[in-house]
Amino acid sequence: MKAVRFHAYGGPDVLRWEEVPDPEPRPHEVLIRVEAAGVNFADLMRRQGRYTVPDPLPAALGTEAAGTVVRAGAEVTDLAPGDRVVCRVRGGAQAELVVAPAVAVHRIPAGLGWVEAAAVPVAFLTAYHMLRTLAPVRAGETVLVHAAASGVGTAAVQLARLWGARVIATASSDDKLALAARLGAAEVINYARQDFVAQVLERTDRRGVDRVLDCVGGEVLAQSLKALAPGGILMVYGRASGTLPTLPAEELFARNLRVFGVHLGMPPWTAAAHARALDEVLALVGAGAARPVVDRTFPMAEVARAHEYLAARRTRGKVVLVP
Repeated sequence: MKAVRFHAYGGPDVLRWEEVPDPEPRPHEVLIRVEAAGVNFADLMRRQGRYTVPDPLPAALGTEAAGTVVRAGAEVTDLAPGDRVVCRVRGGAQAELVVAPAVAVHRIPAGLGWVEAAAVPVAFLTAYHMLRTLAPVRAGETVLVHAAASGVGTAAVQLARLWGARVIATASSDDKLALAARLGAAEVINYARQDFVAQVLERTDRRGVDRVLDCVGGEVLAQSLKALAPGGILMVYGRASGTLPTLPAEELFARNLRVFGVHLGMPPWTAAAHARALDEVLALVGAGAARPVVDRTFPMAEVARAHEYLAARRTRGKVVLVP
């Protein structure tokens, strides 16, 4: 089979669509023929060697995929060849075949296509855990979603609205903000032209928001503390700017603020916790209560172009690869 791999850290030019041995499922695993695989900003960081834990080389990319079950391991009783499924794995999903633990494999709701299904796991799990698992959002709360047109951002806007929150969305262009508004954002702020802190305070009668979801890092994260109401929550799930600032402990203490870091691939998250969350998310998507937003697809052989596109911050939703 062929798979996306890199043999050295660097720019998009290090990516290869190359022949590798077919994977073999262990007793608790499932072999899946991939029809679509999501691309995430973490893939760019892995390729650059800037991820939380650098990948040993050569490394395979991709943590989410949709496809058809080819073979199930001897201990797997609830999945069979031919089942349409979506999965989240630790790596190697951007390939013609992928092996996944059965606990991380879920049937695709009827009517959901391969590309849309592959766009669900990482974005919606991240949003779900920030809004439901770590600190359940309550009806009437106000949630500030940075990078609201990103994959996680589009998922978070929908879920927060669905669960009764008022959403304020930020993005760098009016068309991205229009997308956020269509998905349910009550207020939008163009942070390229407006001071988002001043705008948040103005639109909340100087109180601030109950929580901020941030993947940008840098100055945006530092300023986000000022947008929080007393007792508010800051959720940090990325550093697209390349840096994470040191947060002032005195301000956290004095204003009773809480900070959560969200990294799906690190402890204490378990496969079972992700499975329960993804089951609920897929039920919502299947019922039409939420939907994955896909910007563009690229052939897996052109994965370098997908990385360049994502790095240019042009995306509205997810980028997905197809074989």
